[in-house]
Amino acid sequence: MSQIVILQKVAISIIIIFFGYAVKKMKFLPAETGKVLNSFIIYITLPASIAKVFLTTKVNTNLFVLTLSGFAFGFITFIIGFLAFRNANLKRETKGTLIISLCGYNIGLFAFPFVQQIYGNNGLLHIAMFDMGNSFNVFGVAYIAAYAFSQSDKLDLKKVFKKILCFVPFDTYIIAFILNVIGIKFPSLIVNLAEQISMPNTTLALFVIGYFLDFNLEKDEILSLLKGLAIKYTPGIALFFVLPLFFNTASMTIKAIMLGTIMPTALVAVIYSNEKDLNTKLASIFITATTIVAIVFMSLIMIKWH
Repeated sequence: MSQIVILQKVAISIIIIFFGYAVKKMKFLPAETGKVLNSFIIYITLPASIAKVFLTTKVNTNLFVLTLSGFAFGFITFIIGFLAFRNANLKRETKGTLIISLCGYNIGLFAFPFVQQIYGNNGLLHIAMFDMGNSFNVFGVAYIAAYAFSQSDKLDLKKVFKKILCFVPFDTYIIAFILNVIGIKFPSLIVNLAEQISMPNTTLALFVIGYFLDFNLEKDEILSLLKGLAIKYTPGIALFFVLPLFFNTASMTIKAIMLGTIMPTALVAVIYSNEKDLNTKLASIFITATTIVAIVFMSLIMIKWH
């Protein structure tokens, strides 16, 4: 794919994001629109997109390296953040939110639309395998961290595991992957249905990302935000320079690892922060900042490694 085509597709995606932001600012839609659309994506169009990928593309067992990478890089970043902030002179709620925000990536709502635009179903399969490992961090490790920094709750492992096992996109990953590996063929009606339901996912996900953008910063949060951003993107920046020395960057596997590690903070950072009385506003700001940084890095990677 030529650089001009890639730039056009990235530009269209960015325009949709800022269209979502503009719609929120102009207050055309009800206040709860962002939450409603987010739930619709998570429980309807995102699972359909995942199902479509695994129903139409055969999984190669070599792609398990992506699942391992998705978990490993997110967990390593979480550990670095935990060590960096655990003794920092910060409020409990700020410290907790920063550590949660460093655990895992927003793959389903952010990476899926861009990757589908540029690399098609094969790219989606690769980034979905990365996200399968990432899901353990986002819905497991991050939730445990939220408990750890909560003043009111004691850690309930049963509740944590229930949250992971009852999360629809994660369940879809596991079920669709197993069915793919054992070679079960579905009738075209089922495949076409999944494809039809998944069609709005790209546009809706980009729109919702824009809808959640927040540019309001307070001075006392800026330093913590910058330190958190440095920790979050150090592995991705290191990979950008190291991977081409040892691997062919034309490989979709290498592209998926690179793209996965520069994705924004998962939206659950806001959900967990709100649920456990942490710094919800900082979570929103962190997501906004990482979304902007990810757009820049991702555009650079897609153009340079086309």
